[in-house]
Amino acid sequence: MNNNSLKVRFSRWTAAIALLAVACLAAAADRDKAKAAYADANRQFDRGQFALAFEGYKAAVTEDPDFADAYHNLALAAEMVDRKQAIEAWGRFLKVAEGKEEYKYDLARIRARAQLLELLPVLPEAMQPARYNAEAGDYYWQVSRNSEGEEWKGFPIKVFLGSAPQMKWQKGARDAYDTWAALIPLQLVALPKQANIRLSWERRTMEPGHAGEDQEWTEIKREGDELTARRVAVIAINLSFNWDEDDMRALVTHELGHALGIKGHSDSKKDIMFFQMQRKVYRTKLGDFPIPLWKSLVKQPSQRDINTLIRLYNHAGASVRFK
Repeated sequence: MNNNSLKVRFSRWTAAIALLAVACLAAAADRDKAKAAYADANRQFDRGQFALAFEGYKAAVTEDPDFADAYHNLALAAEMVDRKQAIEAWGRFLKVAEGKEEYKYDLARIRARAQLLELLPVLPEAMQPARYNAEAGDYYWQVSRNSEGEEWKGFPIKVFLGSAPQMKWQKGARDAYDTWAALIPLQLVALPKQANIRLSWERRTMEPGHAGEDQEWTEIKREGDELTARRVAVIAINLSFNWDEDDMRALVTHELGHALGIKGHSDSKKDIMFFQMQRKVYRTKLGDFPIPLWKSLVKQPSQRDINTLIRLYNHAGASVRFK
């Protein structure tokens, strides 16, 4: 081999190494961009800005198509943006994560989640992700574990209010029903056997201090040779208290929130799902001295209550975003 041939080969090797180095530097730059986009999307997700987070995760996987964590969080954000895109994103995560040791315990869970997402019913307009108000926030993570799978799968949800012993109680219960019916499709029925949710006005033993409680069971019914099962939620009202109309409205509104799927309590006194009924005190001043004028119970679900219910109905079960 002459010197000229060696020089040509050396030049080719040098060029190939240079191209490889450039490619490696470009790939590293792309991964850096992907990580930056991912970190920003995580911040948006934690703020409840799911649409912005969705776009951020998309930018991350565009820069790094093998970024499995970003696909996971992309799908999770998409559940609060568009269900079809969420199902597609879960599919992409499964393809990218397949065969990777660090995701072996996630694959079965995500396959089940994607299948469940496909089976969820079409939600009413008031429960669509677009109705989530990021500024109000939510308490989703405080209730999500206990609430998983407790969402109703068919609408309207049928409610039996029954006959309260006092007219003021009946009026308060009906106001509570109307409040939730403005947010999620409900239907009043005349007979308890027709209802998904029933109010019970019987005197019964409860834990000390309990104003009401939500209980659930499965009702089995024979139709010919077949047995059918139907989920029933019963709201039992403690009649040992001298409720006024406002008390009853607040109590039934709270318990209906449990029956609709919020199996837990808020940490804020401003929410109807706080564990105690809260009265707002309105004050005026006489000179420099504050004088209480009147007290008013929290009357309706806050946007925070509504946001929590929206997340419960749109997420296919509780799942933590990857860090």
